[in-house]
Amino acid sequence: MSNKPAELLKYPMSNPESNLPFQVTQTVSRGGTTIELLEYKPLAGSENFAIAEQLYTLNRAGVHLRQLRIRLDNDAVRTEPGALQFLKGRISMESSTGAGSGVGSFMKGAIAAARTGETIFKPLYRGTGEIYLEPTFGHYWLMQLNNQTLYADQGLFCCCEDAIKVEAHKVESFSARVAGGEGRYQTKVSGAGIVVFRIPVPQSEILSLSLNNETLQVDGSFALLRTEGVRFSVERASNSFLGAITSGEGVLQTFQGTGKVWVAPTQPVYDRMGFLPTQ
Repeated sequence: MSNKPAELLKYPMSNPESNLPFQVTQTVSRGGTTIELLEYKPLAGSENFAIAEQLYTLNRAGVHLRQLRIRLDNDAVRTEPGALQFLKGRISMESSTGAGSGVGSFMKGAIAAARTGETIFKPLYRGTGEIYLEPTFGHYWLMQLNNQTLYADQGLFCCCEDAIKVEAHKVESFSARVAGGEGRYQTKVSGAGIVVFRIPVPQSEILSLSLNNETLQVDGSFALLRTEGVRFSVERASNSFLGAITSGEGVLQTFQGTGKVWVAPTQPVYDRMGFLPTQ
């Protein structure tokens, strides 16, 4: 019998990155936390013909599978529930609201969770090792906050350092909740540290608009983030605007104040393409 080791042992876990099926396209580090965006090489296919056909189309279009890898060195990170794929190292997991300690923070989070249908608890991973989140064909935005506050659409938040406070923010007016397409709550993140958002378009297609005591009006729900100095509401369009807007309710998302708003003008195009027949 041959003593030659099995071929499976050719690629141990400790192999250099060049032998792995992905490349690191973006890295953000702070303290003991490093978050990396991994982009996979074209997927090789499947024994299922229908899946292989879809992969062929994706590969021809240059669409890549992406994944977040979080490296911890005696640090902690918080994620959305269900985001974990696997981890290795000396890492413990605990449940945390992400909104700070105390009964008041817990009750506020519980009320928001009940109204949004989301869980109040966000997993907190603490220790030393590597965490891999579920892969996706979607896009991510890795950023660092410097004692700042951002408000994001529901569903955009992915993960952050433990130093970042995450809580539900009640939208200012009833009209904003009903007509704005934002739900009753948005996600508020504040502090100093790394935060990652899932975004509906590539980061290169997002526009950063600066307001200086000005007003921004948007026909649709493609405004993704705003800074603390910008107020959000929904206003009925004036008669002069009615013929120009596409929303059936005759309303515009309105942002007023001083700060920044990040919008994704190409998102409505992708949304419309999703309803096109494939045959």
